[in-house]
Amino acid sequence: MPSQVLVTASKPISRSSSRAAHAPVPSAFLTLTLPALATGGLLWLCHFPVAWGWLGWIALVPVLSLARSSAKARWIYLSAWAGGLTFFLPVLQWMRVADERMVYTWLGLALFCSLFFPLGLFLIRRIDRGTAMPLVVSVPIVWTAMEFLRGNVMGGFPWYFLAHTQHDFLTIIQISDLTGAYGVTFLVAAVNALLFEALYRLAPLRRILNLESARIRGSILGLSLQVLCVALLVAGVVAYGQFRLQQTPFSTGPRLAIVQCDIEQGVRNATNSPSEAERKKAGETMSQQYATLSLLAGRQHADLIVWPETSSTHGWADVAKDFPALNRGLAEQAVAEQNALLLEEARLSHTNVLFGLITYTLVTEKESRRHNTALMVNANGRYVARYDKMHRVPFGEYMPLADTFPWLKVFSPYGDAEYSVTPGERFTRFPVSDHKFGVVICFEDSDPDLGRQYAGGDCGPPADFLVNISNDGWFKGTSEHEEHLAISRFRAVECRRSLARSVNMGISAVIDGNGRVLAPASASEASASYSWSVNADSGHAPELPVHRWSEFKKVQGVLTASIPIDHRTSWYARWGDWLAWTCWLGIAGLLVFGFVRRPNRGEALPV
Repeated sequence: MPSQVLVTASKPISRSSSRAAHAPVPSAFLTLTLPALATGGLLWLCHFPVAWGWLGWIALVPVLSLARSSAKARWIYLSAWAGGLTFFLPVLQWMRVADERMVYTWLGLALFCSLFFPLGLFLIRRIDRGTAMPLVVSVPIVWTAMEFLRGNVMGGFPWYFLAHTQHDFLTIIQISDLTGAYGVTFLVAAVNALLFEALYRLAPLRRILNLESARIRGSILGLSLQVLCVALLVAGVVAYGQFRLQQTPFSTGPRLAIVQCDIEQGVRNATNSPSEAERKKAGETMSQQYATLSLLAGRQHADLIVWPETSSTHGWADVAKDFPALNRGLAEQAVAEQNALLLEEARLSHTNVLFGLITYTLVTEKESRRHNTALMVNANGRYVARYDKMHRVPFGEYMPLADTFPWLKVFSPYGDAEYSVTPGERFTRFPVSDHKFGVVICFEDSDPDLGRQYAGGDCGPPADFLVNISNDGWFKGTSEHEEHLAISRFRAVECRRSLARSVNMGISAVIDGNGRVLAPASASEASASYSWSVNADSGHAPELPVHRWSEFKKVQGVLTASIPIDHRTSWYARWGDWLAWTCWLGIAGLLVFGFVRRPNRGEALPV
């Protein structure tokens, strides 16, 4: 009886392909979740408190395997989301220490930020399947666009960018004056993508991670071309950085006495406690420290004393332009009497003073607007100018959608109390010793678009240096203090302007136009406070190493420095986020191209 023979229309199945067909499929945890969690963990290690920034160059490699995975889409994106949570939950944990209600804000913000991981992965996969573009191009474009979106949507949270992992690599971050911090993100993401493309060509790795072999494009020559392009990009950034760092030293600007208080927010909030005993104790604590630091700052022979955000024991009052004319005279008289205390305080110091305080603008006899203000009074006790904060912090300075969703107050550290502040409208240039400076308040120094306005971005005269006043007393010595300082370095480079920081609880510092955190001399104790001095003349002060930053938080004192004046200009200050917008245009073009070129949409690979 003749044997039956199976005939196929294609070539015979080889032993190797037969073994591959019967090979066990790796688990979803190994192929999807574990790589995503690895990226989340590596990114956490890049930032404070660990601050191993060098890991940023490889941190994205594990999660990029999901871009070529053949698993079901829902498991791919759930794994990417898990990777995002693995990063943002621990790195943002400092938010919960501010107030017990801030736990919800911490969890909500971590959840919001983590969503950009699956969204970015979706765009990368869509471009990878619809075009011949290698990951070396699509990954930096998408990752940069995602950070720009996260930094601007719903008030924005421009913290923990891939660029920020490189804050201490000064040669690399000099490119920020051309592209903003987004250029550093683009560069680091491109290197990550190149490393993955090289590893992807290894058949054992593709088998272990259940990756699609069909995505291998071109010959080894194509990969070599990608290596060459990325190498040229890195070399160009390094060469530009070296060129900028070796330019002419800075000139010497005005002498600043930068005050750093050490008062936890709980003490400040207790001044409004219903308990008289708590109010008295908190008031005594603040007044004693304020008096001590005022005396110490007045001894520094400075051109300007700078106080942290909302640190003044006095407020400031103003009358709105549209205040009813009938009672305007009485209102102005009351305002003048209230403001006299603050003006007299500056006059007694014999120095120009920049106060951080709350301004109350009277709209009617019973209604007023609150502003978070930096207000300057000269040595003669006369009002000079003020800047009202523009970029308000959601839940901390206003309640989003409070009228529509009153339950959102659970995220507020103030409970049901009315605390909203009104945003300012103009970028003020303050005068001091033949120089002009601009102010950013609190987290405004993490917003690149605000800082660049003072360097010519608003078409006004460029300021000579920047001042950041902030109240970080909410965060009680956590990693927030170091991360906040690290992000500030990018504003100095982007604008090519020195940045002086006066921060309650720290870390107060002077950052020159190259992003160097200038090292103060050893602190000298004086009446339970410390005074530091930075020799910043002509930019010759040594740099304060990152491992010493923690020494300057949770202490009170006065940092004195002659501000280095940087006379260079900045392309980024003039043209803003051109790179980020170009990335979004590139994404749109690639998505349209991928859609149009498909001859049969039914044959498209799932994303």
